Amino acid sequence: MEKIDLEFFKKLILEKRQKIYHELNQGELKESIKESPGENSYAYHLADVGSDSNEREKSFMVASLEGNILAELDDALQRIHDGSYGHCVVCDQEISHKRLEAIPYTKLCISCKAKEENQ
Repeated sequence: MEKIDLEFFKKLILEKRQKIYHELNQGELKESIKESPGENSYAYHLADVGSDSNEREKSFMVASLEGNILAELDDALQRIHDGSYGHCVVCDQEISHKRLEAIPYTKLCISCKAKEENQ
């Protein structure tokens, strides 16, 4: 991959990382945990406590998913650094620019991804 392309994808990855960090630190997760009544609350109806608990669980699941994406983005930055970025880890073919723009942390070309999903 050309150096100019690597710089484009590095910038794209860093922007996505920053957006996720911002969402994790300033977003819904922090607010939902802070505002939740918790186990010691007795002023709320049982159904309200259950709804709050459900919302907290969803927030934790989103945070976990975003944490996984952060790890994938960090891995993609490492691949840029070591020169393996943009090549499929299975067949070593170059991954299309469109695919990398859509999922900049992908490790698989579209053909290998389709084979993986069919298995």
